[in-house]
Amino acid sequence: MKDYQYVYLVGIGGIGMSALARWFNAQAVQVFGYDKTATPLTDRLVQEGIPIHFDDRIEAIPAAIRDHQEQTLVIYTPAIPNHNQVLSHLRGNHYAVFKRAEVLAMLTQHHHTIAVAGTHGKTTTTALLAHLIHSAGKNMVGFLGGIAKGYGSNLIMNGTPQENTIMVLEADEFDRSFLHTRPQMAIVTTADPDHLDIYTTQQSFEDAFRDFIALVPSTGKAVVHRQVAQQLQLAEDTSHLVRYAVADAPVSASNIDIKNGYFCFDYVSNEITIQQLRLALPGHYNVENALAAVTVCLNLGIAPEEIRKGLASFQGIERRFDYVIRTEELVFIDDFAHHPVEIDALLKAIRTLYPTKKLTAIFRPHLYSRTRDFEHGFARSLDQADQVLLLEIYPAREAPIEGITSARIFEHMALEQKMMCTQENLLDTLAQQGPLEVVALIGAGGIAHLIPSIKEFLLKHQGE
Repeated sequence: MKDYQYVYLVGIGGIGMSALARWFNAQAVQVFGYDKTATPLTDRLVQEGIPIHFDDRIEAIPAAIRDHQEQTLVIYTPAIPNHNQVLSHLRGNHYAVFKRAEVLAMLTQHHHTIAVAGTHGKTTTTALLAHLIHSAGKNMVGFLGGIAKGYGSNLIMNGTPQENTIMVLEADEFDRSFLHTRPQMAIVTTADPDHLDIYTTQQSFEDAFRDFIALVPSTGKAVVHRQVAQQLQLAEDTSHLVRYAVADAPVSASNIDIKNGYFCFDYVSNEITIQQLRLALPGHYNVENALAAVTVCLNLGIAPEEIRKGLASFQGIERRFDYVIRTEELVFIDDFAHHPVEIDALLKAIRTLYPTKKLTAIFRPHLYSRTRDFEHGFARSLDQADQVLLLEIYPAREAPIEGITSARIFEHMALEQKMMCTQENLLDTLAQQGPLEVVALIGAGGIAHLIPSIKEFLLKHQGE
């Protein structure tokens, strides 16, 4: 792509946008950004030397951007509303303005690119794959949709980018962004309908996933979960399609066991068996994520012993089954789950690890449209807990939808121990729930800032 001297990211605080900001910053390009509000992530970017403003005013656009139109690349996230003054001004003055997905496509088009898609599991799988390739010493860059523990970043790099650099990227289905990628290899973890405010119908959603898989050339590999392949009715005789699942698939796992906090299993395919792999992530769904990542690594020529070492050293992702407190008496887990299928998998994993403990779930729905589309599914998944505290909806990019509130989920729940509460009275409500043993904080947006106060409360009241 053109050698821009300045990059200006509108919505820089987004997890995918901030990875791009870090990439350009590492290439010695002058990076600037705008976002609506300051967050711990934008604070980190500022500490890394990236100026960010939080005023949606034309006058707040940095002077370097105003004075160097021809040398400036503007990147925006589709989550930015059309009435945003900053973005409207840049478009109206004919800056080079591209979506995040378009820029990722330009950055990766001349490299061996591996794109990871899926309604659930794509962030963990992308991070795990990037970590495996990095730990094997390959020249690589990984653009992640979460902060990888052990790296403290959503950008993983090894070596100076060159023609043979392996690019790993999280391919987001929102706004059909993943259709901009041109991967040589791809992973598809799940295709449960979501973002129906964009796609309108399940058919349209599934068509987009079929189109994404079709982007992989016949010389590459499309590593697709068995259920996704069945759901999308993918051809059985496609030579470059690899199906995987924990069982009943050409790539599967055997001898699954839990030892000292690790999920241990054997990787089994028609070509190879790798015994006694260890993964410090809970849940059979993470074993499946590992199967997909290992399959790609084997196709890259990474040796089984390197894969074994990499899996054992992977620390996970912030806000994905993230232990905040982990003692014999008390467990506090934070998780990004925001779709019924994700919540179902999360709570089942917690039950597997703590079958006799009381499970308290705190959930904040993300988006009015998602709440409307999946209110029954949310209710069924949350019913797996022993008690649920349900917060108000986090709207993110959306305007309110008449009649859509958290109460819609609440009314469908069969669970007796359920409470509606606000962020302001959350701790008071928790204090009324009796002894707390396993607490799960669940939700995608507007909830992570509650972690410190909940942690402090739980530690203070432990054993009461």
